[in-house]
Amino acid sequence: NYFYYFDNFMSYYTENEYPIDAVITWVDGTDPKFLKKKQKFSKGKNISQANTASRYNQVGEIDFVIKSILKNVPFVRKIFIVTDDQIPKVLIDSQKWLPKYQNKLQLVDHKEIFSDYINYLPSFNILSIESLFHKIKGLSEHFIYFNDDMFVVRPTKIEDWFLKGKPIIRGRWVNMPDKVWYKVFKNWIFSNKNKFSFKKSQALSAKIVGFKKKYFRTYHNPRALKKSYYKNFYDDNKGLLANQVKPRFRLATQYNPYALAWHYAIKNQLAITTKEMKLIEINFSINDNPNKVLKGLKKVEKKSEILFLNLQSLDLVPKAKLKIIMNVLNNLIKIDLTK
Repeated sequence: NYFYYFDNFMSYYTENEYPIDAVITWVDGTDPKFLKKKQKFSKGKNISQANTASRYNQVGEIDFVIKSILKNVPFVRKIFIVTDDQIPKVLIDSQKWLPKYQNKLQLVDHKEIFSDYINYLPSFNILSIESLFHKIKGLSEHFIYFNDDMFVVRPTKIEDWFLKGKPIIRGRWVNMPDKVWYKVFKNWIFSNKNKFSFKKSQALSAKIVGFKKKYFRTYHNPRALKKSYYKNFYDDNKGLLANQVKPRFRLATQYNPYALAWHYAIKNQLAITTKEMKLIEINFSINDNPNKVLKGLKKVEKKSEILFLNLQSLDLVPKAKLKIIMNVLNNLIKIDLTK
């Protein structure tokens, strides 16, 4: 098909002949203006566990995300920070950086990407926001998507992200949830239709594209993507995007946008899948011992094959221990941006 031949034509180009950008989604969940807005639109609604405070809170992780990109993904051209009428402190701090670093940062307001769906703002729904990345003005065809808790901990090459222009997707093939008998039984006994599931949203994305038995399950790595995969799929499936971006809060019935783009690419032979995760993922919860995070960071330091780190819900870590964790993270991703 057209896309297959176009991608193979592009493969004749060397890996440094196309720009690569980064996209980071960010929100300050402690901002009084944000909290007032969120309270207004959530009033009287049954908001699921997936929309609780920890999903929006932050402890300055974005500083380390950006520094990890500048240090370990130096070929990134622009870093687009997608947010809702907020300015992260790192943008103010960047005024002291050398221009070659400072000029890479660009703020993108939700109003820009929701320009065709302005009535659906404000949006507190990451699945809606992620669905509109192709609307970012000036975004390159090839880009890498980061949540604000994803870090690159060692130097990477373009070939760690894209090979001959095709995104590298890290994960594994697994059966659809409705094809695994004990999962079907569990859902029947403990059914919670309003509970969001990261796995189920990926499976749903694969089903929409046409996969019936298996889907390629991914984890919390930074994600190599192509803008045209979003646009082409939505052009062929009118109405899908409008329904996806309408909910202001995340719903269990929504698909995962980048998983949809990836499965579209896999189906059309426009992506490369690999089992090599090169990731350490630490999901902290309120009942966990904070040493869980420190142990994970030690593994990162010891294992030279690890490129990516995901630290979820650091806002739940007690302050004294959080300071130690941030110091370790700072040493891991140390870069002087003033020289």
